[in-house]
Amino acid sequence: MPSFTVTAAGQKVNLGTSGAAQASFMVTNTSAQTLKGRMLTRPSDSGSPEWFSVVGESVRDFAPNAAEQVVVQVNVPPTAPAGAYAFRLDAVSAVDPDEDFTEGPSVEFDVEGQPPPKKKFPWVPWWILAIVGGVVLLIIIAVIVFLLVRNGSRAVSSGTGAIPAQQRFDVDTGKVPAAGEAGADLLWQVGFGAVMSPQNNATLVNIGVVDFDSIDKKKLKTLAYATTGLPHTVLVNNDVFAVHSADGNFAKIKVTNLAPEIGVQWVTYRG
Repeated sequence: MPSFTVTAAGQKVNLGTSGAAQASFMVTNTSAQTLKGRMLTRPSDSGSPEWFSVVGESVRDFAPNAAEQVVVQVNVPPTAPAGAYAFRLDAVSAVDPDEDFTEGPSVEFDVEGQPPPKKKFPWVPWWILAIVGGVVLLIIIAVIVFLLVRNGSRAVSSGTGAIPAQQRFDVDTGKVPAAGEAGADLLWQVGFGAVMSPQNNATLVNIGVVDFDSIDKKKLKTLAYATTGLPHTVLVNNDVFAVHSADGNFAKIKVTNLAPEIGVQWVTYRG
């Protein structure tokens, strides 16, 4: 039985104008021992291995029942043929790579063809160019102001994954910290009664079974957070709760599967 599981944050990514994108995966060591795992990108038949790379270390130590977020960088050259492509992330045991390996889910992306050659700009009077330039400048200023205002609502961490029993979770990084590693906002305690407990001055509040996508940062900032843990009796499937993290950020978390290992979907906004 493979020692690792691999889940993807999404089934598809969109390439930017530069042909670049990032895809997030969650790799979990499901065994009861510390393992060294190697992360390998596997393109589809039509893709090129040079387009894909693991951000950071591709070989990592995994604590027992611990998860690591792995980001794959996609860089497609402008000369690539247009079409639909896919790739996956595999987790391979460094000790027994031939027998202990896990193939991750496929993530798709589309490559657009090169645009047709631009037509030569016809001659126009200078005063028309001046008017157009002024309008463009106003648009640029409006966009800059919009981006500055929106910056506080951008997500610093998001994805899907699982928090193993008796393990901690950091909503700011979206990681289950390794044993002995500092920094965590939640602890999933499982015993006679499972409880999601706040850690390191983080606070919680349960929202209930609501539309996860409708909850934004503005809503999260109005909630009444407390240091009281949330029992499993309220953390039913599709229940949503909020976290004010130790770093001052705001997170919304949806319960996707309630078990000894609790499945979650989260988005953390900069505080």
